[in-house]
Amino acid sequence: MLKTGRIFVVTLFLVITANAEPISVSLESSVDTTIATIGDRVHLNVIMRYPAGTRFEFPELREKLGEWELLDRNISEPKKIKGGLQQEWSLELTVFDTGKVVIPALELQAVNDADSSASLLFQTDEFVVDVISVLPPGTTEPKDIKPPFAIRKILPWTIIIFGLLIAAILVGWWIYYRRWKMQQPTTPPDEHYLEAPHMTAFRKLEELKSRPYKTEDEIRQYYFRISEILREYLERRFFIKALEMTTREIMDSFHDLDVAPGIDVEYKTLFDGLDLVKFAKMIPASSEMITYWDLAYNCIDKTKREPFLNRRSS
Repeated sequence: MLKTGRIFVVTLFLVITANAEPISVSLESSVDTTIATIGDRVHLNVIMRYPAGTRFEFPELREKLGEWELLDRNISEPKKIKGGLQQEWSLELTVFDTGKVVIPALELQAVNDADSSASLLFQTDEFVVDVISVLPPGTTEPKDIKPPFAIRKILPWTIIIFGLLIAAILVGWWIYYRRWKMQQPTTPPDEHYLEAPHMTAFRKLEELKSRPYKTEDEIRQYYFRISEILREYLERRFFIKALEMTTREIMDSFHDLDVAPGIDVEYKTLFDGLDLVKFAKMIPASSEMITYWDLAYNCIDKTKREPFLNRRSS
């Protein structure tokens, strides 16, 4: 397309009262084409040349400039030239009507920084742009300015119905599972842990006492069982691994536990006697069976009301 342009030159003189020397201020305006098609971008360029100490005030522009739509605006930084400065102001315009469309004149004001009253008003020329249709010769159907957007693909109804069916099955299965889970009986709590440690130990001692013991092996198992009941009690009562500890380790752990004075001695006497049966295979007399039972009962009874657990700070 052939592009032509017109240049409007305004040269005026601004008199600075400070030195009374004439300084020339010039303004040139042009468009990059006078023939365009609908939607083309046309640029209005304004070149300003002025001496130092002068500034331009630009008009307030909105989205429309006459029949034109204002797409963008830009002003360059001042550039030094011989005898002064040069700046370029550019407007990017577009229009969607055909025919001869006028770019209206714009007013710019040059102001002297040293004397604000010494100012001049500039006006750009009007430019007429011949806007033609985008239709190629011989066509009667309108043609889009931009290629049409690709239409999004729509999923077939079969896939949509299948997806909804799968979702319904999953939701139904989840609802059924939740109802089935709520109807299942809960696991009954272990009553062993609901009973106080000393009560469990007393109950087991009573069961142990009620059985007859005739053979040496039965008597030996009797002492083994007393030792086991005591260790289970200490493990639940003071949270120590008494079932895995030796007598000496249990006694050492007593130093970290707040128990009444002298009780550790009674526990040591009891465990020492039980260890003789367990490791030295010594079997006490039958009359001593009840003595060991009473000693075990008393040791448990004396520690059942102690604080739950209170380890000393290291």
